[in-house]
Amino acid sequence: MSVTTTIKPQTTSPAATSDGDSKPFRPAPFAEANQQFLVGETLYLRALEPGDGQHPTVWRDSPYPINTDKAEELIKKEIEKPGPGKTVRLLACRRVDDQPVGVATYSTWNWLNGDASVYADPAYGDAAGAYRAEMLGLIVPWLLDERDLMVVWVNVAGNDRALIEAAGAIGMHQATCLREAYWLNGRREDWLTFEGLNRGWEAKLGRPEAGITVGCAPDDPRRRFEGAPSAIFRHPAGDPPKDALMVGDRIFLRAYTPDDARRESTWGRQESETFFDNGRGLHSAHGLERWNRKHMDDDPAGWVRFAIVLKETGEFIGSNGIADIDWVHKTAETESFIPNTAYRGGGYGSEAKHLLLAYSFERLGLHTVRSYVWGPNTRSQAALRKQGYRDAGRFHWTGLKNAEWTHDMSFDLLADEWRERIGGR
Repeated sequence: MSVTTTIKPQTTSPAATSDGDSKPFRPAPFAEANQQFLVGETLYLRALEPGDGQHPTVWRDSPYPINTDKAEELIKKEIEKPGPGKTVRLLACRRVDDQPVGVATYSTWNWLNGDASVYADPAYGDAAGAYRAEMLGLIVPWLLDERDLMVVWVNVAGNDRALIEAAGAIGMHQATCLREAYWLNGRREDWLTFEGLNRGWEAKLGRPEAGITVGCAPDDPRRRFEGAPSAIFRHPAGDPPKDALMVGDRIFLRAYTPDDARRESTWGRQESETFFDNGRGLHSAHGLERWNRKHMDDDPAGWVRFAIVLKETGEFIGSNGIADIDWVHKTAETESFIPNTAYRGGGYGSEAKHLLLAYSFERLGLHTVRSYVWGPNTRSQAALRKQGYRDAGRFHWTGLKNAEWTHDMSFDLLADEWRERIGGR
């Protein structure tokens, strides 16, 4: 696809407007800037500036359009946002004419590991793939070799051959595969995550075990399926409990309440189990209530949370939810926890998970769900497999426990697999 663009002269100094305000700063053209890093064969990366809002389709990877005024507003908020965990976007421009063509993005909470992504405006057609590949070859080595991150993860669609080849060319390997998790151009594609390791840390710690080495092949031995048909999905006889959204044999799911938060906060103080990724923690009842209440503000929601309640007594015992809901790709992450220790190990968590899956696939129409588990927590991994999830790979060097680096396991479950498991309902 050929794109002809007229480039206006840029200036490095702001000019006064009629009302006394300054026009947005315009970065120096590449030919004048003498930039020394993050420069490729045809592209260079630079910081976003107010004024780049005139190119919203270039730096914003979203199916929902915005105009240039809104784009300017978002850019200013992003630039001025302080604190750790900030997402940083670097605009990719062509060296020959300074035309913006895409964006490279990275984020990290702790400067030990981080996520990166690359995006090129699809309007550039076949050239967009080459732009993405070149951006990846700039951003990942910079984060690993100069910013000294231990590991960098990049998500790639299974049909993006240009980016897959680019990841291999810079020494990244495939860590996970979430099957059919992307909806692109009218068809389902796998969600691959590639992992780049810091060479210095790899020399000290050794190369960790591979994640998924056979792509997304259904016969990969890591994709074992240990689930068995269950009668839990039948509709129980009789009237449902008050406020129930999903009802099982022994429990039901309803909205989370302030009283649930007070109980959960108290149980947290009584926790005797130390086998958590970051140990035990204390949470205020007010904080728990506000956090759960916050998820109720959006419609459609991005995170749906439930209280897990005993049918016989109405007693609250825990909570679960569907996080990071993507309404375009029809995917989400499942999560659950039973803080009431009296009801751990009795199958209540699994029963609640089955109700959550029924809600995800039947009520919301999701196509696939995923879950992540701390590597040493083999008990939770076994529970996911019995619930029907399949192994999808692992993320290395995600945290520390007992002075050793640990990893996280990834799992996925397709709606069709779930329906087959419950008898095709």
